[in-house]
Amino acid sequence: LVSTAIAREAVDARDWMRPLSPEEMLRAVAEVLRGSAAAPTLLEAVGRPLWIDWVADTGDDRDVSAAVGRMVFAEYVVDEPGAGEQALPRGDVLLFGGDTAYPVATADEIFRRLLEPWNELLEPTYDPEAPPRALLAIPGNHDWYDGLDGFGRLFRRTAGDALRGHGDAAAPRKKDPGSRAVGLVARGLHLDELGGTISTIAGVAKTTRALWRGTDARRRRRLTLLGYEPVQEASFWALPLAPGLDLWGVDRQLGRLDYRQRSYFASRRRAAPDERVWLASPDPAIAFGEPWDVGERILTASGLDLARDRVLYQCGDMHHYERRVVGESMHVIAGGGGAFLHGTRIVADPSPAAAAYPTARISRRLALEVPLRLVLGRAGYIVHLVAAAVGALELAAGGHGLLRFGLTAAVASAGWIWVLYAIAGHHRAHPRRVLALTLPFGLALGLLPAGLAYLEVRYGAHVYAAARGPLMVLVHAYASALLYGLFLALCALAGLEMQQVFTVLGHPGFKSFVRMRVSPSGVIDAWVIGKDDPLAPAGPWLVDRWTWDRPRAGPAP
Repeated sequence: LVSTAIAREAVDARDWMRPLSPEEMLRAVAEVLRGSAAAPTLLEAVGRPLWIDWVADTGDDRDVSAAVGRMVFAEYVVDEPGAGEQALPRGDVLLFGGDTAYPVATADEIFRRLLEPWNELLEPTYDPEAPPRALLAIPGNHDWYDGLDGFGRLFRRTAGDALRGHGDAAAPRKKDPGSRAVGLVARGLHLDELGGTISTIAGVAKTTRALWRGTDARRRRRLTLLGYEPVQEASFWALPLAPGLDLWGVDRQLGRLDYRQRSYFASRRRAAPDERVWLASPDPAIAFGEPWDVGERILTASGLDLARDRVLYQCGDMHHYERRVVGESMHVIAGGGGAFLHGTRIVADPSPAAAAYPTARISRRLALEVPLRLVLGRAGYIVHLVAAAVGALELAAGGHGLLRFGLTAAVASAGWIWVLYAIAGHHRAHPRRVLALTLPFGLALGLLPAGLAYLEVRYGAHVYAAARGPLMVLVHAYASALLYGLFLALCALAGLEMQQVFTVLGHPGFKSFVRMRVSPSGVIDAWVIGKDDPLAPAGPWLVDRWTWDRPRAGPAP
């Protein structure tokens, strides 16, 4: 919360940025890929089809992160209808779609959760004399919680040629993979999240101590992914990709695109008004089948419209894969790069997605598992502890008379209703339906201690007197967790809110990335490669295959 307040209001890292012009970006990427710096587009600079790998929402669980890296760095062969076998080589460009590490993308967390496992995979075949691949990225909200410090240390280009391909990437730590059972236990107990929290607190303490003493807190100078060269100077950029096709990367910080970006992209649009735009965004414009306000503001600020213009809108933030066709535009969510799963839309969709991973059936089954998993503590015990504290206060008030008990229960019910409505209605969609579901569950949670007190009076004679209070608080904690889990599951099954229910579930599966081939004519072919269980030996599989075609001939209608 403090990080959010600072990043939103006080410190804007974009103040120091000098974004490269589209022409400078083109020269920088062409130089890394050993192309012609004088060409008007990148495809003309390299003189061949260009392969780009897209991955977003990376760097969460270390084992899952390593499994995703293994998929990204592999080469594949697929059977193309009418064309036979098609080789899919590793991308010339690796494009990160935001949220580089969780929970906060500090330099240490990026190194520990992303670079260390990925560099372990790359190290055996890494040749420092070989031509590097290009590295591009846009920041998400988790990158901004660190004020883009970790993001800049990985994705901002180096100050001089001498550092290229090297930097501050320490030798990967060798790790005994151990058994999968150990990893499952660690995930079940949330040891990784606990360790991340402790590391974050320790970092704050170290910085505070250095500030008090008037010294500098030591940080990693550079972060390096072996074999990849960063090329950007700012968190946003535009790259002339092919004749008639631009690639834009935007940064909405924790709110909106700032005036620098609006001016930057408006200038590029005036210079190339008829170009198709492949827009790399940190947030979707359509999520779970409905308009998403954050992405809609990004489109408006960029001067683009899915229905009017020809836009390939590609994003992460939602931790799943989904593709939708909107006129001549395409909207692709590809956020399966390692973070816990967000299921796809469960209820019937008036305009169904062209592809979704996982499917609605699988998402529905997973949502139904949430109440039991929450009660058993598989999502941690925060809900239990909060419910226990509220229940203890209400029961304590009950010892001072019915009036005080009633007033406390009313206040607690109002608080629960407000919290549940804030959770289910945070995007202000379907307010009446959200309120209709929130009211009964809020009242049930607020009046639960009164119900337990009644049962204790009626049937508690056989319970040892000193144990009645703690037992009631314990029962209240678990019953409240069950009610909260049922509320979240119903929100998902009714199509009201899909993020929180799967956040509670913390499911590590259904990971994917997108491998794209851009042809000299500007046609983009894409193969979505995914794995249901990233830690299982089977897979990966081809999840989806699509093509975004060349520009239309003639003037726009």
